[in-house]
Amino acid sequence: MKQDAILAKVTRAINTLIQTGEQYQGLFPSLIDLKTNLMLTETPAPIAGQRAGDRSHFGSNLIHDENLLATMYSLASAINKPEYSQAADRYLKRFATHCTDTVTGLFPWGEHSYWDLADDRVGNSSRYHDPNSTNPAIHDHLRLAPVWLWDKLYQFNPKCVERFSEGLDYHWKDMPHPEYSRHGDIEVKERPVIYDFCSYDFPRHSGFYILDWAFAYLKTGRPDFLTQIRKILNVWPPHRYEDGLLPPCSRCTERVVDFYETRACGQTIGLAASLFDTAKLLDEKEPELASEMRDLALGYANGFINAPHDLENEVFLLGFKPGDPDRTMTMPIWGSQYGVWPAAPTALICLLTYRHTSDERFLRWAEAVGCSYIKQPLPDDVAIPANDAGLALDLLADLYDITGDKVWLDGGLILSSKLLEVYLDNDLPRGAAGIDWYESQMGPSFLLHGLTRTALLAEGRETCALKDDYTAR
Repeated sequence: MKQDAILAKVTRAINTLIQTGEQYQGLFPSLIDLKTNLMLTETPAPIAGQRAGDRSHFGSNLIHDENLLATMYSLASAINKPEYSQAADRYLKRFATHCTDTVTGLFPWGEHSYWDLADDRVGNSSRYHDPNSTNPAIHDHLRLAPVWLWDKLYQFNPKCVERFSEGLDYHWKDMPHPEYSRHGDIEVKERPVIYDFCSYDFPRHSGFYILDWAFAYLKTGRPDFLTQIRKILNVWPPHRYEDGLLPPCSRCTERVVDFYETRACGQTIGLAASLFDTAKLLDEKEPELASEMRDLALGYANGFINAPHDLENEVFLLGFKPGDPDRTMTMPIWGSQYGVWPAAPTALICLLTYRHTSDERFLRWAEAVGCSYIKQPLPDDVAIPANDAGLALDLLADLYDITGDKVWLDGGLILSSKLLEVYLDNDLPRGAAGIDWYESQMGPSFLLHGLTRTALLAEGRETCALKDDYTAR
């Protein structure tokens, strides 16, 4: 497929989102009717593997839209569309100045909360799903917030970035030893609930917070943010297994069968990636801390790459418990569900690790996954989320960017042709194959990013304006 045809579909989708967002001061609705291009007034039933409590009903979710906005900024220069940069700025300025003045400073974004466009307030997925729920709006990062995004938010409202970094303190539990929760209240100044059977902290989330605090520290010079980094950096080393891998939670009893004594491969490499990125950020001002982060990251990354994956037979481990085959969880190529990631985002993190370390083992791991995406066609009978499709394209694009091997570009262009038929037969992409609505929670932003990066790389590997996106970790 020609790159012009790909970009034509992408720009039509972006133009439509900008037009739809005009009603909401530039914010993009999460759920949109493909026939009218208007925000849905009723929420469709979730697809298989999707949780109702993760959806942004009648709302907008910046974490869902981050890589779409990055795509818009890049296209503004790549194809002379200054209006895209202006629209992305409008979105982020509206969010930074209007949606962030919460009780704790934590943002309404991520897995369980968003900005409610109908009522112009913090949105609560739990209460929409269950009107009788008394749960407060919950902050969960969901994915990494990249440095470019923090730079933009700081440009529009420095105070909101500082307050957010202060608010991350509400992820710490009130315990004698440091333990955090991946969930924190947005509108209530309370510590997370302490369960006696599991900590539910998850390693990758600490990496998100570490980068957030590092950015805020570099902007404000506040030593308490540096203290927070050191505190959370020390949470995981005591729980590391002898093979270098981490458990899904720092504290877990046999009651939580899927987590107990399990090696969390995906979580471990996710934390390593955030440590590598943050170390680079802190190199100049805090070289000793940056060096400590790299040492930890290398240990975690080696734990991941030495896990018993079987690349020849396309077995990519998400998690496992030694000696218990029933506790082995693998990453699918197509068809992710809640708690089961596809292989593409982990392969992308391996490419990020390769960029940081030049260790060929991580490139080989990612190439094995890339071969699987070239060989395995998109299933026709499964509602594959747009997230899977976009990340697959991003993986093939990044493999081409790193190696220059045209097999990856050709594979990406062939896949793009198929994906345009399945997902972009309307103005906006379907949230998943076979459904009739756009939904940001399903990852159409990844699809638009992957299509754009593929097209721009086809025009010129050295001139591609859209960089890799490694936020899905």
